[in-house]
Amino acid sequence: MAKKKTGKVVQMLSPENYIRKKARSLPIYECLVNMEWKEQGVAHIVIARKHTNGNITACMYLVDLFCLGIKNTQYLFNIPETEYQDKKDEMEHIEFEPISYTLAHNIVFAGLEYAEEYRFKPHKDFTSITQFMLEEDTENIELIEIECGKNGKPFYVNGPYEDQAKINQIIAQLERTAGPGNYDFEILDEDDEFDEGDEFDHMSIKEQRDLFQKLYAKIDDLNDDEDEQLRELTEHVIASIVSPDLVDQYSEEFLHDFDLEVTDDVFTEEMMGLANHNLSAGTCELFTQVYESANEDPEAAKLLLNDFRKETPENPASCFLELVILRAENSPKYDEKVQEYYSRFPDYPLLKILMSNNQFANSANDMVMAFTMQSLFAGRAWIHHIEAFHYLTALLMGLAHLADIDRIEGLYQAYNNLELTDEEFEVLEEFVFIVKASFVEQILSLEGKP
Repeated sequence: MAKKKTGKVVQMLSPENYIRKKARSLPIYECLVNMEWKEQGVAHIVIARKHTNGNITACMYLVDLFCLGIKNTQYLFNIPETEYQDKKDEMEHIEFEPISYTLAHNIVFAGLEYAEEYRFKPHKDFTSITQFMLEEDTENIELIEIECGKNGKPFYVNGPYEDQAKINQIIAQLERTAGPGNYDFEILDEDDEFDEGDEFDHMSIKEQRDLFQKLYAKIDDLNDDEDEQLRELTEHVIASIVSPDLVDQYSEEFLHDFDLEVTDDVFTEEMMGLANHNLSAGTCELFTQVYESANEDPEAAKLLLNDFRKETPENPASCFLELVILRAENSPKYDEKVQEYYSRFPDYPLLKILMSNNQFANSANDMVMAFTMQSLFAGRAWIHHIEAFHYLTALLMGLAHLADIDRIEGLYQAYNNLELTDEEFEVLEEFVFIVKASFVEQILSLEGKP
């Protein structure tokens, strides 16, 4: 197999990247687990390591040993020991006991592997960050048998952040992967946690349509409760019309397409459009400053862009940055400039993406995306989160153009495994919601016609 080109890179070490690259070299400070983890089937694991300066870096793992594996994970980076102790005290609802690193390691990986049998993926931050707090799972780590499942079968109990649509999705996945009768579940509704879902289940199509249209008609002026109700109703309708098998199929296809490392601190020559130039940390920082200020202060971004252009003349990255600023200003020059810059640099990925978005926005035809992540970034071992984010927006726009709700749902499941910023995830979540709500509006409107 041909070796992938990586180009020269400049790395700016972030807390996340420190954990990836250096956490394993820190000595263990302590490992903890909640006292009744075996009976509850849920393990709250804390693994803390100590820096030479006395500070603590710790990762926490919420492991569902009965079914879903690593449901959540967080980290604390390089904080004073007193602050770390305060953070533990805040978790007063959990009664911890100390355990060996070996036991902590085995609990986390047992839950991970058991969930994978039923195609449940770990929390995205585990894959991208917190797994690197753990030692590699090799024969060097003593194997301790950890019982998973309950009575020999997966046993699903819904959590507080799983709405009815998510519950239905998980049970449907168990039905496919474990098989009928080969799993158990219990749905908790303490404090009427899921009353809204039950309400939708008992509504007729007409009642759902009337409620949806009432909320959708004032989508820009909803209060918080109405907004939540619209989102839950949208997910309820979507869950009832998608094909779970197709969603799983498309999700796997997208995961295969996304098989590139996405980073937030690595800039390649290809991304910067500087194949024949030395890449400096200052150039990378200037690119980031222009990009991040484009929406907040376009005028300041323009001044920074002038500086960037002085350092990198005839650079497609500067064209991309100019277009980001023009789009933020809603400039009438945007369409013309997209075509001009794309014609000058047709092989530059970020300009390809913006050109594709422009075509989707201005076409009434059933266009399809002309490239995949693998073809767009061919020969690359990693891409920057900015590149991944813009690729995903183009892909979503294309799927929305085709009204392919099964692929949209598959994409929604798959892209959560990528390492994007919180802000980028929020933008994508909102985009997906808008697309889904528009689709539901069309479906319910059609069902209401004689």
